[in-house]
Amino acid sequence: LENNTILMDKLKKIQQENEELKARMDKHMELSRQLSTEQAVLQESLEKESKVNKRLSMENEELLWKLHNGDLCSPRKVSPSSS
Repeated sequence: LENNTILMDKLKKIQQENEELKARMDKHMELSRQLSTEQAVLQESLEKESKVNKRLSMENEELLWKLHNGDLCSPRKVSPSSS
C-alpha cells in the first residue's frame, strides 16, 4: 500500500511536469508561428527594396553612360544677374 502511494505521488508529479511541458510547447509553437509570419513579411519587404535598388542602379548606370557619351542635354549656364 505504501509503495502504491509512492507510485501515485510520482505519477501525479510526472503528469504535472507533462502538462507544464505541453504548455511550454504550445507557447513555443505560437512564437514560432509569429516569427514565421514576421519573416515572410520581412522577406517580401526585402524583395521589394531589392527591386527598387536594382531599378535605381540601372537608371544611374544609364545616366552615367549618357553623361559619358554626351547624350544628356548640356545644362544652360545662367549668367549671374547684375544688381
